[in-house]
Amino acid sequence: MKILVSGATGFVGAVLMPELVRDHGAAALTALVLPGDRIPLSWAGLGVRTLYGDIADAAAVNAAVAGHTHVIHLAGLISYWKRDRLLLDRVNREGVRCLVEACLASQVERLVHVSSVGAIGFLRDGTPAGEEIPFNWPDSLPYMTSKHDGQLVVEAAIRASGLPAIILNPASIMGPGDHVEQTPHNRLYRSIWRGPLFGSFSGGLAVVDVRDLAAIVRKALCQGRIGEKYLVIGANLPYAEVIRQISRCCGRKAYPFLVPAPLIAFAGGMLELVSRFSGKRPLLTAAYGLLSGWYAYYDNGKSRREFGHEYIAVERTIADGWEYYRQHFIDRAKKSAH
Repeated sequence: MKILVSGATGFVGAVLMPELVRDHGAAALTALVLPGDRIPLSWAGLGVRTLYGDIADAAAVNAAVAGHTHVIHLAGLISYWKRDRLLLDRVNREGVRCLVEACLASQVERLVHVSSVGAIGFLRDGTPAGEEIPFNWPDSLPYMTSKHDGQLVVEAAIRASGLPAIILNPASIMGPGDHVEQTPHNRLYRSIWRGPLFGSFSGGLAVVDVRDLAAIVRKALCQGRIGEKYLVIGANLPYAEVIRQISRCCGRKAYPFLVPAPLIAFAGGMLELVSRFSGKRPLLTAAYGLLSGWYAYYDNGKSRREFGHEYIAVERTIADGWEYYRQHFIDRAKKSAH
């Protein structure tokens, strides 16, 4: 088995790559990395072959895929800023198209396409949705539409060209190993640590432990059914409960009273307006107002059955994520100060 991993420098890649090295050996692995990205310390010294290229560059992707039997596609962009719409389409749709065409040209044995719950529809009454719920996120959420468009590229190639692909749709990823301090995941830990934090989105979301996602990606290299979608979900819970659990872990006060979704949308819209002049990415966008108003919950029954997987309890996910953040960002900063 010769495995190419795109997006290997991200949160999931930082956790997954050492596991793949243990499973298959470094000689079996190649990482396709965006030029300028830093290799995470978790796999920087393991001897993995690294190629640098843009996922939307067809020539670079074709050259990277050639000679590999299996491809894991992690590369993607997460953003809820309107100004990123074209970039979201370029990475999440056209990047997938380049990879799919390269996989067909090289006749890979399996593509594991890591998509998102954002590419699946949701049920507005809060009932956990399954894999076949039609896409119904509004066009004003370009992250979701770009992930859905990219997934449609994979599904079309499965039907029309026999692409041997399996699709994973993970929830919001939490847990230990997020090595970039400015990600939304780590910013939430930081905000509560610096606290006290006031307010919360209304509604709820699905989350998954990064270790669960890495485990299912590894299983999907040879398990699961070609052409199928699998929701990768650890738990469904209100946004306010996530805040309460983090505050308990780090011993800081939080007051997650529910802020009305229209107020969040208004505040986000104003910050986006300011960003037009400042050029700086806003901390909050109008899209968060939409996300705040819904309970986007999903069912993990199919992935549990077909991969034989038991998910990590969300309490452990949040506690272990906090411990990682504390050790890597708070404790190290204290040592540097001395």
